[in-house]
Amino acid sequence: MALQETVNSGQVSLDPVTGEELRKMLVEQMDLVDSWLERAGRLARPAPLGANPVGDRMAHKFEARADGDPRSFVAVMTAYREVLQQTHDSVQSAIRNFIAIDEEHGSEFVRLSAN
Repeated sequence: MALQETVNSGQVSLDPVTGEELRKMLVEQMDLVDSWLERAGRLARPAPLGANPVGDRMAHKFEARADGDPRSFVAVMTAYREVLQQTHDSVQSAIRNFIAIDEEHGSEFVRLSAN
């Protein structure tokens, strides 16, 4: 992920107050996605369309759309959840970068003011 790479390199930093607001929004969104995924698990079961070839095919089709297919709701939401988590982790790292830079500048200021 490009964001994580630039954060890890120290090129990106984020004010802790702003970063915390962003982090909270990301956590809220991840919680929402988690609830969607939990409910989607209930959809990923054969629909009671009757014991006949057409009913069986339709039940399988609906089940695959909920889960089991790379384009299913569960697959797409799981990928989205992973991106949210990666972004959350990048925000945390960017906040740490900001704090480290701030502490470094503070130390340098103290050193210079002592001279």
